[in-house]
Amino acid sequence: MLETALAIPLLMAVSIALAWGLSLAATSATLGDAARNAARSLARGDDGSQVVERVRAEAPGADIAVDETADGLAVVITRDVAAPVPILDGLSVTITQRVVVVRERS
Repeated sequence: MLETALAIPLLMAVSIALAWGLSLAATSATLGDAARNAARSLARGDDGSQVVERVRAEAPGADIAVDETADGLAVVITRDVAAPVPILDGLSVTITQRVVVVRERS
């Protein structure tokens, strides 16, 4: 009986950890896609405010920064992902995606 009392909470903890891991992976993929799309659009010369609004729609709650250099630009998107259970309140992981592109010449 004692083994069951220990096994059930352990299985719950492992399940929560796996769910959070999948959430982190999905968030990372979403941020990566949004950063690539934004960098590509900005390199083509699209309006920066419209690109930022599209990124905010694709990745709500993310912070967006665009760093311009002489011949290119970098798009950095960052988002904090909190733990999925209240007992771990305050525990979060910061996911950052950075894409650097060269400006397209026309």
